[in-house]
Amino acid sequence: MQAGVIRGLYDRLSRILKGTEWEDPATFRAQLDKVVNDRMVTDVVTSVHRRLCLGQLRVRSQGLAETVLGADRPFSERWNNRTPSVARLVDQQEKSLQYASVNYDFRQGSEITLEGAYAPGFAPADLQRVQLYLKPDDTWHELDLSLEMNGRRYVAQRRVPMANYNWTMITWQFPGPDDTSTKIKTWVLLNEAKDTAGAFNEPGRLRLTLQLHKSTPLQAWCSKIRLNYDRVLDHIPFWRYVRTSIFLVVANVVLTVFACSLIAFAFARLNWPGRDVCFLLMLGTLMIPGQVTMIPHFLIWKHLGAYDTLTPLWLGSAFGNAFFIFLLRQFMRSIPRDLEDAALIDGCGYLRIYWHIILPLIKPSLAAIAIFTFMGTWNDFMSPLIYIADQRLYPLAFGLYAFSVQVGNNPALTMAASLLMTLPVIAIFFLAQKYFIQGVTLTGIKG
Repeated sequence: MQAGVIRGLYDRLSRILKGTEWEDPATFRAQLDKVVNDRMVTDVVTSVHRRLCLGQLRVRSQGLAETVLGADRPFSERWNNRTPSVARLVDQQEKSLQYASVNYDFRQGSEITLEGAYAPGFAPADLQRVQLYLKPDDTWHELDLSLEMNGRRYVAQRRVPMANYNWTMITWQFPGPDDTSTKIKTWVLLNEAKDTAGAFNEPGRLRLTLQLHKSTPLQAWCSKIRLNYDRVLDHIPFWRYVRTSIFLVVANVVLTVFACSLIAFAFARLNWPGRDVCFLLMLGTLMIPGQVTMIPHFLIWKHLGAYDTLTPLWLGSAFGNAFFIFLLRQFMRSIPRDLEDAALIDGCGYLRIYWHIILPLIKPSLAAIAIFTFMGTWNDFMSPLIYIADQRLYPLAFGLYAFSVQVGNNPALTMAASLLMTLPVIAIFFLAQKYFIQGVTLTGIKG
């Protein structure tokens, strides 16, 4: 530890003192007297001293009854140390806060195990959650917890990295209705273990086991990279938003491709009264800004009882998109009429011509339209803002905005959430870039 303190002080001084102040011994000593003080030494010792501070251990029942476990004993005696060669527990106090300092040295082992058997003051079967107040040491070692009661063993869904130097509350909780809600997940789930052999089975009591696992430098870096993504998944029902976005993407892509191709087929290959006039009217709708139709659309959907549902976000695609219809019409006009005439001679109707001849020939254009629709639906923010109030129905783009507001525009968490949202778009583009480029190229051919 002494060597670590010396290295820490040297690092601090190298950032404070200038190069010339290191050359003259007298000047260097004078600067040391000015710069080095008790607070700096304390900060350095705290940063290199490997210890885990354990505060109160609380449990809560389903009926919201709370108990501080081992409250009648000193903090260092509330846990049984199963690895005395690696760690030792010492009672300490900071101002009015008392705790047990777990001083450890992983050169003697790679794991610390602490156990404690307690009477919670209520039936163990009514236990809802376990809370531990602690202060990590920023080593990025990982803390694990297991619980035994009534002959069953429960283990934490994931380990908690020991990051930062701030006092924090870690909560472990059994599965329940809160897991499927839109609440911020401030807890780690406790799941029943498959192996229950030798599990603690003492009436009215339970046993908790804390394990601190040593992390290699690679594991620590992986934990640092993963931390913000875990926090994002805990703060928002990310997978609920993903499911909603996937449903909207699939519905919009299928309806848009089908409706636009069918309408374009009617404009390009069929002769019917008023066709050109209707086509010009459809093109005229492209000149109307979306802000003009926003309020009428809202009033129509609300009158139909579709407000605060997903219906307005996908059903409108069944009526086609004027720009996509125009693109497909131009592409279909470049297809030779001979194919259609041959099919008519063979007895094909117009729907069979559309399905078996036209659609296979315009696959690149359909793929390009599908990609454009996917990107537009996946990134759509305005429509959910207008039509949806229930957070359970948020798609991913709007959920990201709500998350950003929820975390106070925290840049690290917002960027992590944005990357998770962007990954599917990047993957789809690389998987379908051939069709995308081919569709954009071929739709510009004059026919």
